[in-house]
Amino acid sequence: MLSRSVLVLALLTASACGTATSAPLAPATTATTRSAGERLVAEGDGATQIFDAASGRALASLPGGVLTPAVDLVVRLSVGSGKTAVAFEDLAGVPVFDLGLPGEYALPNAYSAAPSGFSPNGKWLVLVSRGPTDTRFAIIDVARHTVADTITLGSRFSFDAIHNDGSAMYLIEHPVAGSTSYNVRFYDAASRTLKPDIIFDKAAIAQFDPTVGLMDGTFHVSLAPRSGDWSYGLYMRPNGSPFVHALNVPGHFAQCIVDVAGTWTADSMFSMAITDDGRRLYVVDGAAGALTVIDGDTHAVLRRTTFATRGGTGGDPRAASAVLSRDGTRLYATAPRGIAILQTTDLTLRGWAAPDLSARSLALSSDGARLYALGVDAISVIDASTGRVLSQLQVTSGARAIHILGRDPASRR
Repeated sequence: MLSRSVLVLALLTASACGTATSAPLAPATTATTRSAGERLVAEGDGATQIFDAASGRALASLPGGVLTPAVDLVVRLSVGSGKTAVAFEDLAGVPVFDLGLPGEYALPNAYSAAPSGFSPNGKWLVLVSRGPTDTRFAIIDVARHTVADTITLGSRFSFDAIHNDGSAMYLIEHPVAGSTSYNVRFYDAASRTLKPDIIFDKAAIAQFDPTVGLMDGTFHVSLAPRSGDWSYGLYMRPNGSPFVHALNVPGHFAQCIVDVAGTWTADSMFSMAITDDGRRLYVVDGAAGALTVIDGDTHAVLRRTTFATRGGTGGDPRAASAVLSRDGTRLYATAPRGIAILQTTDLTLRGWAAPDLSARSLALSSDGARLYALGVDAISVIDASTGRVLSQLQVTSGARAIHILGRDPASRR
């Protein structure tokens, strides 16, 4: 998933390149009135656990790994003796395929905050092997169970995004070692060529100097609609101002969204969420109470606002999470303690769910009735209309994310 924004001199100097209530919320309106048959999946290196979302009954515990964006396969890497074994298994516990790579590879985010390495549809996966003088990228065709390509570039390249059809891969290049300035580069998979052009928003760059990097910021998180047309990356400028870099993956161009509310601090908990149709993108900091609404078509900032927070520190900024109801009327966002419930129609804070919980990942039932929040070693099942914790499901220590599946995962492949 992806991003960038531009932050050269012009963006460094110009900032352009509610109260809680205890009233219960009405259930979100959606075409789905029941969530029967949904599965709740807890993802972690130690185990992949599957629960019946309605009853909380444990259905399966599989080996740990990383889930594909479609939440239909678990991917595990085993590295040793200069080799990497990659295994793919479905959620019924059935091996799908495995392959071997010469060299020691990892997911891109093993080195630092970075996109996961998957295309939005989960049909492509990029693994990275980084050495002192070069970086190798292995492009895996998940649908065809094969390694489509391996390329070697300099040590200052890292992964950014890959197209849903595998035709285009985008990379981050840091021309100056140790600097936050960067360029976005396009690798044409068909011709196996790193194109010389730099991908950037020409309207937002005041000083063109690719030798030091046309953009400046530190990657925080990215997401992409399943269609894969855009990849959105949230970055923090050196002065703490956030920006969103919108990368058009098939079109090889970018737009910068710089009027994002909030300021990065050590206690910030920025996250992003997008509607199913991609028409609205939300950037929220649940710790400081900052919210930005972005139009998914024009990428204009529609509204910025603040909301009252509960205070507190100690939240993990790397594990902040936000989720939208299916009808797009409610946004839930984690804070150091509790989960903010925001009404998207008027951007008001409607209350706090599980006010004492420090959550790292959120999921919502399709009918909007149940909110699931992953804590240290348990998933809290929350009544989404009142914010009250109904029960807890024990999970293996180290679980990092939770997901909702609409039907038996064994039938998704």
